[in-house]
Amino acid sequence: MKRRAALTGLLLASALAARASDQPAPPRRVASINLSADEVLVEILPRERLVSVTQWADAPGTSNVIGCVPASAYRFVKADMEQLVALRPDLVVVSEYTDADFLKQLERSGLRVHRMLGLGSLAGVRGAILDLGRAVGEDQAARRLVAVFDAKLSELARRLAGARRPRVLYWSGNMTAGADTAIGALIEAAGADNVGRELGIVGIAPPGAERAFVSNPDVVLVGTWPGSREAVTSHPLYSQWAAVRDGRIVALPTELLVALSQFTADAAWELAHELHPDRVPASPGPRP
Repeated sequence: MKRRAALTGLLLASALAARASDQPAPPRRVASINLSADEVLVEILPRERLVSVTQWADAPGTSNVIGCVPASAYRFVKADMEQLVALRPDLVVVSEYTDADFLKQLERSGLRVHRMLGLGSLAGVRGAILDLGRAVGEDQAARRLVAVFDAKLSELARRLAGARRPRVLYWSGNMTAGADTAIGALIEAAGADNVGRELGIVGIAPPGAERAFVSNPDVVLVGTWPGSREAVTSHPLYSQWAAVRDGRIVALPTELLVALSQFTADAAWELAHELHPDRVPASPGPRP
């Protein structure tokens, strides 16, 4: 009996060891070619293992991690396979928005690839951070980052419980954000109803001038890029919205508005402060 138990234990240990050996080793050289990964990786990955980011990681008005990326990391202006191969990465991180032709090149290259998915919702962003943490062998760091993300959103929900929900329309270049968008998700997390969703829009799309005009939002949400507010206030139709006449235009810092990372929680908080200043203070505290 003892011999059988010992043999069973040995076989189990061998099976577990074989299973562990099937798992790829954590990558030592990680190349990011999308901004979402840039922002997550600088928080969870030892800096010496990050061999590339996008040029947007250093761009004011786009990046939330300016000054955090080591100078040694290559900055991609655009996806460049020749330069990527020259960096000798163990893992290349892309997203669901990475150009399809470049993804095909990656498949043919034989490089190991991780794709961030589900970035159109807060739950999806949360899951993408955890998935990326597992892919780079930094599960604990990713869980710590997500814990801060969750805490901000949980506190926001607590503060907004029972609050009146204004109808908010995101507007940029005659486009709005409907269902299945990160901007739509942050509007709803900030204690508001997304007018783009009301209009039946899915994704980022134009609703049409007349439909947009009759939607008559309570608040208009824009970014802080040059001319975004003026595009609404000077428009022959949209300038007649009561929200515009009464100055109910919220200009959210563009780097927060476009964030598809842990900073999406900060975006929701900042928007909630603008919409519900009696319930939500200007900041939940320092960013992670």
